[in-house]
Order: sequence, then C-alpha cells, then structure tokens
Amino acid sequence: MLTGVTIFALVLAYVALVAAYLALRTLAKLRQGMAVLNAGGSSRETIVEATERHIMMTAAVAEQLAAIRTDVDAARSAADDGTNSAQAALAERLDAIESQLTRGLRNVALVRYDAFEDMAGRLSFSVALLDDGGSGVTITSLAGRADTRVYAKGIRAGVGEHELSPEEREAVAAAVGGSSSLRRLQRKAG
Repeated sequence: MLTGVTIFALVLAYVALVAAYLALRTLAKLRQGMAVLNAGGSSRETIVEATERHIMMTAAVAEQLAAIRTDVDAARSAADDGTNSAQAALAERLDAIESQLTRGLRNVALVRYDAFEDMAGRLSFSVALLDDGGSGVTITSLAGRADTRVYAKGIRAGVGEHELSPEEREAVAAAVGGSSSLRRLQRKAG
C-alpha cells in the first residue's frame, strides 16, 4: 500500500514539474511576442504611440499645406506680372504636397478583442493603417495561451488583398469611415 502511494506521489510530482516547465515556456514566448510588439525600432515605442506620432506629423503637414494654400491664393489675387512665375511655382509645390498628403497613412482604427474563448482581457487586436484612398495595411495579433501570432494583410481601396477577418473588416470600415482618426484610435484603445 505504501509503495502505491509513493509511486502515485512521484507521478503527480512529475506531472506538476512538466506543467510548470510548459507554463514557463509559454510565458517566455508571450514576453518575447510583447517585446516585439512594444519595440518601435530602437526606441521603446508601442504601435499605438507610433501611430499617434504619425498622425500628429500628418496633421503638421496639413497645417503647412493650409499655409501654402493661403500663400498661393494671395499670389493669385495679385495682378502684378512679376508674380506669375512665383504663382506658378507655388501652385506646382502645392499640388505636389497635396499628392503626397493623400498617400500618408492617416486613417487609423484599432479593434481589440478576445480571439480565443480561454483568453480574456482583449489581448488580441486588429489595426488598420490606411491612406485617403483606403489603401494600406491591416496588422492583426492573435494572443493565445501557448503563443501569439501576428498577421499583416494589404488593403487596396478598402478591400483586402487576402480574405479579412470580421475584426479586420471592422477596423478597415472604422478607418475609412471617419475623419478624426486619432480620437477614434484612442476611443477604441481605451
């Protein structure tokens, strides 16, 4: 009887040791995945912070564009023949900046959710980063107990180049649907 109890205790201890090892390995993978997500190049910038910084930079370019437009309008209103060449140069510069601005990834939406039933805390997410034409990329991270997977899919004119998940479609629709990308991003992330 004592031998049976001893063997049972040893088996139970071995199972506990294996479970602890697997838990530590899973935790190490999760930490490694979070380190990759949280690292913004050499700085310690998260994806959300990098996106907010990009939106701020795009807003600054938009302000510069408005100032240039004011200069162009003032140049157009001047009837002096000497300003015609300057006016043409300003108009060309304005057109070039407007063209570049529409290609900036300034329509952003983030959708957080629980990808798996056994995981809580809305650790999975899909983020859409789109330009004014609805083209760009979706990045999806699916957080599970054993691992985290990250997927990126191209978007052209609001349509995925590959089949989009419901959460990715929701992020694309939210990014295309509004003009206040930063407020929407903060509301979804909150």
